[in-house]
Amino acid sequence: MAKLPFKVAPAFEPVEVGNPKVGIIEIPLFGDLTVREQSWINDQLATNSTFLEIARISNKVAKAQKIDPLAAHRFLTKTVAAALARKEDDFKFTEKEENWRVKYAREIEELCAFLLRNQWDRQAVTAAALIRFRVDGMDDFTADDARNLGQTLIQEIYAVALNEQTASGDDDSGEDEDQVREDLGKSTPELTESLQP
Repeated sequence: MAKLPFKVAPAFEPVEVGNPKVGIIEIPLFGDLTVREQSWINDQLATNSTFLEIARISNKVAKAQKIDPLAAHRFLTKTVAAALARKEDDFKFTEKEENWRVKYAREIEELCAFLLRNQWDRQAVTAAALIRFRVDGMDDFTADDARNLGQTLIQEIYAVALNEQTASGDDDSGEDEDQVREDLGKSTPELTESLQP
């Protein structure tokens, strides 16, 4: 690999993750995820789109209740957040929303299970990327290999990746509402047309 003539070279400080019970591994810190790491993570998770799954169920609720898909999306994200946080008292639901929670309990439960599986998968894949690209001799390490590691080790490596992203200033948490509306419409164009006045 070609060396860039940095005026100030990046400091690749190592950090130890894990513990004696699950194993300790040293991961170099780069101050960011590399393009290669992020690309590999994206490729591995390409079929697990959280947004598409929420959009699919949002469109189902919107069509059945004759409401805007974005309103259904808001309802579902609030409902799932309450269910996953296990602090339902912190969330206020209208009477109509409470009825929808009962009516769509199966879909909500399936969505929660999907999101939990997806989160675990994201952690395993991200940990695999850091091991694969940052630990010498681990070029063939896969997401399946990571799934055989202990949860504690995976979570600590994932925390390193999150810190690397935070250190670089990345923040993609704020989706533009118009973009959400457009994407919901793209997922099922016939539904968007049927909701037009």
